Amino acid sequence: MNTFHIRPLTEQDLTGMVAAAGGTVAHPDATRRQRKGADFVLQNAIIELKFLSEDGFLKTKRQHRLASLFREEGFEAPVVVLDRENLSVTGQRKYDRIIEGPIKTEVASARKQLKETRGERPDTTLSVLWVVNNGYTQLNHEELLRLVVHRVKNDTRSIDGVIVGGCYFHSDGFDNIFLWPLAYVPIRLVGFPGYDLLHGEWNRFAERFMTSAARGVLGPELGKGPVMDTQFEVERISFVKPAPPIGGESEFFPLGRPRESTSLAKRWPSVALTFPKLTRDEWLKMKNSLPDVHDLCENYEDWLQHERRGRQEGTPLSPFVSVPITVSKLRHWCEENGLALTMTAVRDYANCVFLDRLRATHSTAREMKENCIFPARYFLAVTHEIGQDKANDLSQIAMITHRLTGEVESRTMIENTRIDREHAIMLASSYAVSEGVDTVMWSVCKKYAWR
Repeated sequence: MNTFHIRPLTEQDLTGMVAAAGGTVAHPDATRRQRKGADFVLQNAIIELKFLSEDGFLKTKRQHRLASLFREEGFEAPVVVLDRENLSVTGQRKYDRIIEGPIKTEVASARKQLKETRGERPDTTLSVLWVVNNGYTQLNHEELLRLVVHRVKNDTRSIDGVIVGGCYFHSDGFDNIFLWPLAYVPIRLVGFPGYDLLHGEWNRFAERFMTSAARGVLGPELGKGPVMDTQFEVERISFVKPAPPIGGESEFFPLGRPRESTSLAKRWPSVALTFPKLTRDEWLKMKNSLPDVHDLCENYEDWLQHERRGRQEGTPLSPFVSVPITVSKLRHWCEENGLALTMTAVRDYANCVFLDRLRATHSTAREMKENCIFPARYFLAVTHEIGQDKANDLSQIAMITHRLTGEVESRTMIENTRIDREHAIMLASSYAVSEGVDTVMWSVCKKYAWR
């Protein structure tokens, strides 16, 4: 989707910010020390810097724990969105404990390093943990800040405050958006006057960094691309943590930001299994025209039995459709196309008639909106867009009937099926042709869509 990349932040970058804010390296002799201390001193504060460099959602053990949690909470669709808000209160606590593993490790390490340096620097009064998100970018700034604060409050009394920040890069292939959040949260009621200076240097660094990126100084070989969906599969169920919305409508893509279509890498699958439907009279005409064709069966009753067996071969994604045809129209079609009258031509003609009706029905499909007028019968296709890849979209199709009594009946054809909106509308149109229904309506749920 995008080839533009930026480099991750480095300890050298952060050292420069601290120095510009009036701070110093806590231990210039760090490489020769036996006991590891904290990184910086800024006014009255000792600061330990920790980078989160890996996407914690990519660890296999953590993936299986997340999968088990969502299964326990009743999520069984073929695609499950890793949305904390969908879980129970107990489930949310478990979710946090699973994904905060890398944070817990860094907090434990920082606690020891801060304690070591505070013991050597009695002139300082504050211990601060500084977490920079370089790679765990599926956790946005607010999520990460909440988890770090929670972990510090629960794990230690020796950290007085936390700074959390990062560079978050979002792109749709045209718009490149960079967010540079930085926040300080006091854990103890101790002032940190140096934070404002540090925040100012952070913002100035971000401006210089972005100027370099715009000039092409930071090349693609440096390897940090835009935030993407995180996806993994456990026991044939896909779990997706969608990339956060970019924010605002795209001015370059009026129909919406482009999404991947990995499920459409090959040609579209069939949306119907067609069968030439013949009345008794038409079957007799066909039998007289093709007396030696075994596929027409010996009598009309056997032909109907053949049709019933064919229905069993239909599937929810490729329903069986009987297409009424006549011999006279079949002959005319064969003449127009320079074809001999054969059983293959019969099947091809039935398929051609179906496709004409399918296109006509599909072309009139309309979006369901508030206060729209509903026909007595229609097929409804509902699609839940999930993230950046259409392969993760889930669709439902149902036939809706409005009775004169005011009752509304719904007959489900497919539910929680991995097909995107375009495919769902075409399949609903196929069902409509099969059932003799004229109208198809559709709607899209964009709660988890990439925007």
